Order: sequence, then structure tokens, then C-alpha cells
Amino acid sequence: MKRHVAATLLGVLGLLVIDSHVNWVPHDQGTLLEVSGQVFDTRGWASEQWRRWRTQCQAVNGQAVPMATVNAVFQVIQQHSLPDSLEAQILQVQTQGDWAIAEVAFKTLNPSIVVLRQWGGAWHIQDTAIWSGSTAPWHAADFVRRYLRQQAPELPEALLACFPIDLARYGQGPGGLGPVNLGTKDRP
Repeated sequence: MKRHVAATLLGVLGLLVIDSHVNWVPHDQGTLLEVSGQVFDTRGWASEQWRRWRTQCQAVNGQAVPMATVNAVFQVIQQHSLPDSLEAQILQVQTQGDWAIAEVAFKTLNPSIVVLRQWGGAWHIQDTAIWSGSTAPWHAADFVRRYLRQQAPELPEALLACFPIDLARYGQGPGGLGPVNLGTKDRP
């Protein structure tokens, strides 16, 4: 067999093998990459890589949040979902101007990311801008940022972009792309 025929045959067979293992799967008004039954949110992953590359976080992350602010935010969160919130633990708080984002862990509830705004000298939870639970199969950081942006459009972009979101806590493990098996019941 001639080399060009063998190369063409090998190329065609390679494409057929890839086609049988790689698909784009529609899911929840989006599209995921499926490789041998596991799905990946490549758009969310790429969006997070781009955000990391273009965002300068020194101004937001370089400022220590005063303990009085952390305590005030914590007290507001503790009063929000009684009685479960009484045993809450603050994992992190970042502020910018009159806005704050706090991550909180509970004994009986899922960890949450809460957006607060200060007015009249007091912090107030933005009730629609709270994330709790898994984002799987979507990339956690991208999904949560898009959700919070939609729910609190006035939230400073730098604060939201620079707030670290733990992938393991909200959807995927440390690998980032987060392979998830949707199973056959979720396929169209």
C-alpha cells in the first residue's frame, strides 16, 4: 500500500475514533464537551483562564478587611437563616466600597457565597445574590460569577472577579475542568 493511501486511511480512522468518543452535548441552555461519557464545561474553564490572565486583583486583595467589618457582616449572616445560621463560620470576606462578598460554611447547610451592601451604616444581604450548592457539571467559578453578576448587576466588577471561588466546594475537584458523568437520564 502506498504511503499517501495509508496516511489517508489512518487519518479517516482517527477521525472516526474521535467522533465516537467526543461530542458536544446540550445541557441546561448551554453546551458541554463530552469525552467518553464524561462532560466538561470548556467555556467556563476558558472564561476563568481569561479572567485570571486579564484581571489585576492587587487593589481588591491587597487590602485587609477590618475586623469590625468582618464581625458586622458575620452578624448579619447569622440572623439570615435561623437557626442553621447561628453555627455559621466565615471562610472569607472581601469588600470594595459599600459592597462585600462573604463565603460562609454551615454545619447543616451547603457552603454559601453571599453578596452584601452597606447603606444607612449597616450591612444588608442582597437576598437574590446568594449562591449555595453545586454547580456541576458547570465550571464552579465561572457559573457562580455569572449568577451573582446577573443577580447584583451593581456589584463592582473587580470585587466579583477577584473573589476566590473554591472549585471543590461548589462543583468540581482540583482539576478545574471538572469531569462529571451526566448519565443517560440527562441526555436529550
